[in-house]
Amino acid sequence: MGAYIVGVLGPLVFTLLFSSKNGKKMGCSSGCWWGTWLYNPKPRFTSSVEMAWEGITNLAELFEQACKQHFAKRLLGTRKLISREIETSEDGRSFAKLHLGDYKWLTYGQAFEAVCNFASG
Repeated sequence: MGAYIVGVLGPLVFTLLFSSKNGKKMGCSSGCWWGTWLYNPKPRFTSSVEMAWEGITNLAELFEQACKQHFAKRLLGTRKLISREIETSEDGRSFAKLHLGDYKWLTYGQAFEAVCNFASG
């Protein structure tokens, strides 16, 4: 019976002894009808968030700027499937072995042209 009492009262006593007395003070600072109380959160940022790209407001503009900056660099690589072999292991699991060709790359400029053509219809 003593173990049950300790099991019930122990956490309660522990919580009362070690609980934080510095809780958030919440409320309105203008004097509401229920009284004046104040919420003062800790500032998370010391300064405003800065944008890395000036004049960019959405993802499409960011992609366009990246394509203009890196026009001739490689962006997307694909490989042609030469053959596929399905092998079954001793425990019954099967898996596919793929034989792929060399990479064929699209540059930023080619990708931007494809995006513009797709967007134009």
